[in-house]
Amino acid sequence: MRLDRAQAESLLRRVDGRKVAVLGDVMLDEYLFGEVSRISPEAPVPIVRVVREQAVLGGAANVAANLKALGAEPLLIGTLQKDIAGDRLLGLLGRLDISISGLVLDPSRPTIIKTRVIGQQQQMLRIDREESGPPEAAVLMGLRDRLERALGEASALIVSDYAKGTVNEPVMETVRELCAAKGLPWIVDPKPAHKALYRGATLMTPNTKETSELTHRAAKTDVEVTEAGRSLVAELGLKGLLVTRSERGMALFAPDGDHRAPWMVPTEAREVFDVSGAGDTVIAAFSAAIAAGADWREAAMLANAAAGLVVAKVGTATVTPAELLAHYHEQEAN
Repeated sequence: MRLDRAQAESLLRRVDGRKVAVLGDVMLDEYLFGEVSRISPEAPVPIVRVVREQAVLGGAANVAANLKALGAEPLLIGTLQKDIAGDRLLGLLGRLDISISGLVLDPSRPTIIKTRVIGQQQQMLRIDREESGPPEAAVLMGLRDRLERALGEASALIVSDYAKGTVNEPVMETVRELCAAKGLPWIVDPKPAHKALYRGATLMTPNTKETSELTHRAAKTDVEVTEAGRSLVAELGLKGLLVTRSERGMALFAPDGDHRAPWMVPTEAREVFDVSGAGDTVIAAFSAAIAAGADWREAAMLANAAAGLVVAKVGTATVTPAELLAHYHEQEAN
């Protein structure tokens, strides 16, 4: 079962302008693209001659960028410092017309930077510059204030957790209280170490590795994913679960399926150049669709198609409605 072009077009029209809040760790992703032709005489490592550099939004900011590319209106909530990386982040957000009113300045920690070295279209090295840990009281107060304001406007909330400190127990208490009071769905891209923070979420979007770590079970085969998924839904009191399975597609545990067995969605990826940021695309597309009133299967199919397109791009990337509609048109033509 797949969306046809008319269904996808109708859904994307409903997504347009829909407000979706994004809470999480905001980062700057740097890419150094280069050529590799020899090994260093100093150590047995390749020499990368850098020919191009690029900086893009990373972490929760990339989720916001994905929402914006799909036509939704992201309300980003997170922290950064007024340093060089923070200024670059603000510039990138400004160029995409993503509101920065939900960001809180944290002078105690530098803006997170992840630098990836790409040689011959392959990632060779990643360098992380960060200081993890819970924020100070004033920053925490600011996050809860921005969250309350954003959820007064949003149709859904994404929690994009990279375990750097923005997603913590006091903030998640606020999430649970506000979403319950407003009847808002909240959808989590999880980190296994923070499992207890996601109790009561509407849905989580772990990959197979994260599913295995969250449940302490194997999660490769269809049977294993079914058992692990059912266990996780029951343990955390989730309404549903969307397990991303790379070349095997996705497994959706939806409320109308009574969680006995997931609905398996086959992959739509043809070529895979870079999976970095693919999870951001999945949760953005799924959540935007849910915010627009789609049912869970429609949302999963749209997210699956978006992921199939984004992994064919090098680097952290986004997908537009035009690209999705071209994909569906090509499917119908074949």
